[in-house]
Amino acid sequence: MSTITLAPTDDFPWLTETWPQEDLEAVAAPWPVRWLFPPEPGDPDRVVYGFSGSGGLEVGIRDVLGHDLDIVGIEINKDAAATAVKAGFQRIVVDIRTLDPRHPALRWTRGLLITAPCQCWTVAGKRAGLDPHNQQIFLDMLTCAWEATIGVWEEDQCTEDCSSDCPDCPYGWSGPIYGIDEVRAMAEDLTDDRIGLLAEVVIWGLALSATWDGFSWVAMEQSSALPEVIIDGIRSEFRCADWLSVDFQVLDAVEYGLASRRKRVFMLAARHRFLDAARTKPVSEIPTTTAAQALGWPEGIRVNTRGVRKTAGGNCWSADKPAIAITSKIRGWYWEHDKDRRFSLDEAALLNGFRPGYPWTGSRSSCTQQIGDVVAPPMGAVVIGALLSRPWEERLRQYLAEIYNHASARPEHALAA
Repeated sequence: MSTITLAPTDDFPWLTETWPQEDLEAVAAPWPVRWLFPPEPGDPDRVVYGFSGSGGLEVGIRDVLGHDLDIVGIEINKDAAATAVKAGFQRIVVDIRTLDPRHPALRWTRGLLITAPCQCWTVAGKRAGLDPHNQQIFLDMLTCAWEATIGVWEEDQCTEDCSSDCPDCPYGWSGPIYGIDEVRAMAEDLTDDRIGLLAEVVIWGLALSATWDGFSWVAMEQSSALPEVIIDGIRSEFRCADWLSVDFQVLDAVEYGLASRRKRVFMLAARHRFLDAARTKPVSEIPTTTAAQALGWPEGIRVNTRGVRKTAGGNCWSADKPAIAITSKIRGWYWEHDKDRRFSLDEAALLNGFRPGYPWTGSRSSCTQQIGDVVAPPMGAVVIGALLSRPWEERLRQYLAEIYNHASARPEHALAA
């Protein structure tokens, strides 16, 4: 039986003796055992990533930005988690709503990433998030998340002459008045429970900051169709918790050189410092990349996305411009003049900013769903670079030149009809 000698800690004095490895794993589960102990000097910051998917944001941090973070992702989709693991990232395959942000293994967590599903806010779904009834329930969840992590303000004093520092006086924050599970259970009254998943950014953000002093930043990505009332609700909870910066920005990846349009709203929040919103803007314009340039296609190609069906927006787009937003439907797109010429997985992913050869795992439908759901790697570099004050622009330009100047079609990998 292997054992580990534990370093003593002030926070968990019971971790001061030699424990069997399996006991350590039981205490840490589902988190890595190393997260039970303080990081060594020079170790990368620890980050929890909810709804982490197949790793697009992490590719942006690691391969574009060139920054090292110790990220543990939480992802319920087994194929997406397997893709991420093959790409070198860490995953826990579990429903995030079963986890407690106050777990002792999260003591030294520095940051939080949340990229919750967006279909309930967009035309890709039924847009249940726009229903006023659902919005009110969601806002109530945010209020209750505060009361389940920070509590309520107690104003009664024990005597007329009592001061706020009296040890017997209840004046101040009460601490949690009920459980996080009760907050999550409120989503049962939503017509689409995916709306409630977005509340995890407040549940985790407030719980981590109320429990652990070192926790300091949050980044969130969501559909640009997210209603302003929801944005205001999230912003308000963090500001009431004395976060110094809570900034929301709508960014379109095509303006950062991506070969497809991908407009998203990002939240950048810092607990102890002010953020400069201009850090997400390039010093000079980044050239537009067309789909044909990215994929090495000849000029004049038009891509059919809907077969013979006609819509107000048409059923084709020109590859001589940036592609429309990539979704899972790309599995059925083809050249207008050649129905047998479909997109390969590498081509679909390249339009979203991945190098060829990324290890997509699962069926054709599962892989294209993963590609459609990701945070585009270039935007991961921009947002995290801006949030952590790391230079991103030159590295992004180099990355785009590398992946798009060396792009090549791979017909042998083309998706079947």
